[in-house]
Amino acid sequence: MNMKSHALLDNALPPADMRQLVLDTAVVRAKQEHDLLKRELQDIYDLACTVRSDMNVPRLNREIRELNENVKRFMAEWNIHVQWEENELFPYASWYLGGEPDLFALMEQEYELAEQFIRAFLHTLDRAVIPVPHDEAYRMASYLLQAYAVLKNRFVEEEEIMSALTDRSNRFDF
Repeated sequence: MNMKSHALLDNALPPADMRQLVLDTAVVRAKQEHDLLKRELQDIYDLACTVRSDMNVPRLNREIRELNENVKRFMAEWNIHVQWEENELFPYASWYLGGEPDLFALMEQEYELAEQFIRAFLHTLDRAVIPVPHDEAYRMASYLLQAYAVLKNRFVEEEEIMSALTDRSNRFDF
């Protein structure tokens, strides 16, 4: 596993008079992206639950195709979000909060775990015989439910970081 450093280089630190703006902008962006990603993740969860309970094979296969498209779209957007977090938000948050490398390392591990579940879904679907029988669709959807649980936890952790950034910023008028 490749643990990334979230250290903010001194030359990347914004000037003192810009730090509050940088912080506020990052928190607003993170919250907006989280709202969108959480809605998409909830849609995936809802459809995965539908797939697990649907016994009508033709309809189930339409749902599994839709689920596949939703997952791929979510992952594309999620990867952009994660890249931004790793390159901008987390280094700044780590500097601002005094560095909490274990927290960020745990979050990266959680993301990798969720990604493994999503890859298992995609890989199993790619190898599935069409039409996908109910028991196979059930198993595939279960991978997504596991990913959902992990990612929901990660969103909570990230929102706690954003809250800490905002609280600390307000308290110190930084």
